[in-house]
Amino acid sequence: MSPQEILAKMLYAQDLTCIEYKDWLLVDEQLPAMRADTFDYKEYENGVSIRLDITLLLQNKKAISESFLGIGKDKYSAIQNAFQNFVANSFHVFLAAFWQINNDEQIGIEEWNINGDLWNVYIGNFGCKGDFNIPENLFKTIEEQIQEENLEEDIYWLRIYYANINDKEIMIETLKNNEVWPEMEKKLRSVSWVPSDKFYSLRNFIILKRK
Repeated sequence: MSPQEILAKMLYAQDLTCIEYKDWLLVDEQLPAMRADTFDYKEYENGVSIRLDITLLLQNKKAISESFLGIGKDKYSAIQNAFQNFVANSFHVFLAAFWQINNDEQIGIEEWNINGDLWNVYIGNFGCKGDFNIPENLFKTIEEQIQEENLEEDIYWLRIYYANINDKEIMIETLKNNEVWPEMEKKLRSVSWVPSDKFYSLRNFIILKRK
């Protein structure tokens, strides 16, 4: 089963009817459309890894892109693992924001006033790997930075990723509409993350839609 077929099956499971058109899956024959692609397949002594890219094409022709690493004993199990990561982090945000399918255990939906404008905010769960405690002030810090943004578009998609590699190295990636978001990175560095010599990571995905 190809990545595109897996994605189509996932949409059907949510009672969304889709057709394939020019490598895109059109839900109810209209935008937004979705596509699943895999890249960077690598073989190792004890297994394989692969990158899954999920792209959602909006009506204004802009595209939301989310990437997920998958690991497994073979290519298919690695693809399945990547899709599991997609479901844990972004899938339910897409469903709620664009098709009004809400899973209260997977997503929070709030209304925020940002600089005088009302926004519907679709907040995915924290996707965590490793053994650590989520900093108590983390989401407050994320919200504070969003409230400081000058939001001129009608839709924004926001992703943060924090990884504690070891007790000397960390990795932070912050994106706003697929572009590097240095203001949020600076805020994340101020959060009281747990020091550890072991790997752990946290990922969060949020969509904002102007009301």
